[in-house]
Amino acid sequence: MDSSAKLDESACVRIFRIGGNELVGELIALFLSHSPLRIADARAALKSGDLKAVTLAAHSLKSSCANIGAVRMREQAVRIERLAGQGDAAAIAPLLGEIEEEFARVRPLLEARRTRPIQLRRIAVVEDNPDNRLLVRAILGDLYEVHEYETGPEALEGLRKHRPDLVLLDVSLPGMDGIAVLSIIRADGDMRALPVIALTAHAMAGDREKLLEAGFDDYVAKPIMEEDVLLGAIAKRLG
Repeated sequence: MDSSAKLDESACVRIFRIGGNELVGELIALFLSHSPLRIADARAALKSGDLKAVTLAAHSLKSSCANIGAVRMREQAVRIERLAGQGDAAAIAPLLGEIEEEFARVRPLLEARRTRPIQLRRIAVVEDNPDNRLLVRAILGDLYEVHEYETGPEALEGLRKHRPDLVLLDVSLPGMDGIAVLSIIRADGDMRALPVIALTAHAMAGDREKLLEAGFDDYVAKPIMEEDVLLGAIAKRLG
């Protein structure tokens, strides 16, 4: 399996949300069987000078790559489609070789995904501001099962009933603040190992060290301006 091959995992998760693991498996199976045929169609059309047929084959590849998250293959298909539309036949042949090589790299990843059912990791979001909860849900919704809590006591009850894989915890909750919630989590034998990331609007010098000393695993400053910051912090803690 080539680690340089790139799959967008969120694409399969979106399909999973529509039709479950069965639909994911069916789409992957279609992609694995049809992609070599589309590439062969494009090669034959290019050889005969039929750039319209090359465009159609590339467009079909582009759509199926987007469905299952074959990122580089989709980029290559887009370039082939564009070049065919411009009449640049000479530049298409090497790209067909590249897309064929990328298919060989991505194939084992997709075969593994096909036999490994998707099980969404569960993220608990403890945040009293509905705007912030909406933003976090928009960022995470395609990748994780998101459970939302507005207060500390509500969160603690929910965490015990529906054990998450990670907690995003607002520091400045009304009543029982995030520090108090964290201390209860860390004192609970069943929950103490939960990764907990602080959400804080107080991004001052030294805050990170204070929060880590309090028992948080990481922190993300609010407002969340770049989703990659939040996604990266979560991915780091979930491995």
